[in-house]
Amino acid sequence: MRLFPRLVSEGPAGYDGGGRVRILPPDVARRIAAGEVIERPASAVKELVENALDAGATRVEVEVEGGGTSLIRVRDDGAGMLPGDAERALGRHATSKLRCVDDLARVSTLGFRGEALHAIGAVSSLSLTTRAAGEALGRRVRVLAGEPAGSEPAAHPPGTTVEVRDLFLNLPVRRGFLGTARAEGNAVARAVEALALSRPEVGFFLRAEGRPALSLPPAAGLRERVAQVHGLALAETLLPLSDPAVRGLVSPLSASFPTRRYLHVTVNGRVVDPDSFAPAVAKAYADLLPKGRHPAAFLRLELDPEEVDVNVHPAKRAVRLRGGRSVYPLVVGAVRSALELGRRGRGAAAPGREEPALALIGQFAGRCIVAQRGEELLLIDQHGAHERVLYERLLYGPPERPVALDPPRVVRLPGELGREVLWSFEEELASAGFRVEPFGEDAVRVLAAPRGVGDVAAGLVGAAQALAGGEDYLKALACRGADRFGEELDRARMARLLEDWASTRFPEVCPHGRPIVRRISLGELLRGFGRV
Repeated sequence: MRLFPRLVSEGPAGYDGGGRVRILPPDVARRIAAGEVIERPASAVKELVENALDAGATRVEVEVEGGGTSLIRVRDDGAGMLPGDAERALGRHATSKLRCVDDLARVSTLGFRGEALHAIGAVSSLSLTTRAAGEALGRRVRVLAGEPAGSEPAAHPPGTTVEVRDLFLNLPVRRGFLGTARAEGNAVARAVEALALSRPEVGFFLRAEGRPALSLPPAAGLRERVAQVHGLALAETLLPLSDPAVRGLVSPLSASFPTRRYLHVTVNGRVVDPDSFAPAVAKAYADLLPKGRHPAAFLRLELDPEEVDVNVHPAKRAVRLRGGRSVYPLVVGAVRSALELGRRGRGAAAPGREEPALALIGQFAGRCIVAQRGEELLLIDQHGAHERVLYERLLYGPPERPVALDPPRVVRLPGELGREVLWSFEEELASAGFRVEPFGEDAVRVLAAPRGVGDVAAGLVGAAQALAGGEDYLKALACRGADRFGEELDRARMARLLEDWASTRFPEVCPHGRPIVRRISLGELLRGFGRV
C-alpha cells in the first residue's frame, strides 16, 4: 500500500502522468552539476591542482592550449593511485577524503566531495594516468562526455597526470560565454599563482600555448614566493603578521596600489575568494591610505577545522565560521598591530640610544608647525596633525565626559540634513560627545561637545552628514573639529598639539591617508647650502 501520493514522475523521460514535474535525464543532470563546479578552464585547473596538493605533490606542472579549452594537462609527483582506485576516482562522489557525514565537520583537505574529476569528465575528453609508489605498472583510465572510454595498464612515474581535451565539448552554450584564448589563459595563470602562494614549499610550472609562462621553484617561505610571483621590490617592503590565527604579510603605509590585485587569502591552506575579506583589510587601513588606494595583504588564517564550514560554495571558494561568528575583528586587529609594530621599528632609535626629544621651533605661514628632533627638521601639517589626534582619541580613547558649552552653541542645519535626519543618529552623536536639543525648525542647540573639537558647528554637521552617507563619522568629526589650515596658533597651543601628535599610533598620516610630516635632515640642508 502506498502511504504517500506520488509527487514526481517515476517513469522514464517524457512520462506523462498528468503532472508538470519531471525527472531530468541523467545526461542533462550531469551537465548541470558539472557546470556548477567547472565554470571555465581556470576552474578545472584549480580543481586538478588541488587534487595534486592533497596527494602530497612537491612539483606540479600545468600545460594549457587554447586558453585551456583545447588542452589542460596537470602532472604531479604525488602519491599516485592503485589501479582500482584510478577507475573509481572518475565516478561521481568518489573520494578518499571522507568516510562518514561527521567528517564534513572537520575537513582538512582541499578536495572532499569527489565531484571534480567526474564533473570535468562529464564535459570533456579526459584521461587519468597514475602509478602509486611501489607498483610496477600504472593505470590509464579514459572517459568521454561522462561515459567510460577505456582502461588499460600504462607506464608512468610515481604520481598522476590528468589530461583534459575539448573542454565543454557537449556544452556549446558555456563555450560561447568564455573569453578569448588569451583571457582564459590569463585566468589560468592567476589561478596557478594563487595556488602557488598558498603552498610556497611546492614547485609550480605553467606552459601556455607551448611556451613557458610561470616557473616557480619551491620557496623557503611566503615572502620568497611573493617575490617570485610579484617581484622582490614588493616582497621586501611587506610587514609580517604575528597573530597565531592570522599570519602572512601586509604592506606598510608607504606602499599602496590602485587595485586589489595584491590581496590573497587562504583559510587552513585553502585559497578563498579575497573579496569576502576585503572589507576587513580595508577597515584596517581605512584611516591610513588615501581614498582609492589599496594595500597588499597575503593572509594565512589557521583555524580549528571543526570551526570552519567549507561546504558552502560549489567551487569551494568561500568558507563560513560555525555559529555565524566572524573573523572580521581578528583580521583587523592583526593587521593594525603589524602596522603599528612596523612603524615603531622603522622609527626606533639605535640600540642603546634614546630617541631625541621633539623641540618646538615655531609656526610657518599659519599652516605648519616647525619642530626639531636631533638633526632632523620637521614640517608638520597642523590641521592633519590635529585631525590624527582627535581621530585616535575618539577611536581608541575611553569615553570622556562631554565638555559643557557656556553659553550653549546654536547650530543651523543645512537643508539636506534636517533635524529629523540628525535625530535619527542621536545615539552615535551622543557617544562621540555631543549633547543637543531642538531649537526651532532648522536648528539645534549644542549643550556639550567632545573635548578638543575647536569648531563645534562644523564638527556636528560633518559627523551627521557622514552618518547619513554611511561614512566614518569619527573621521568627519576629527576633520571638521581640527584646527584650520592657516589658523594662527600660540606657542602653548602648538606645544600641546605637538606633544599629543607625537604620542599617536600613526603620526605619519591624517585619517584621510594624506602625509602629515615632511622631514629634512641636516645633511640635506647642508648640501643645499653647498656645505658638503
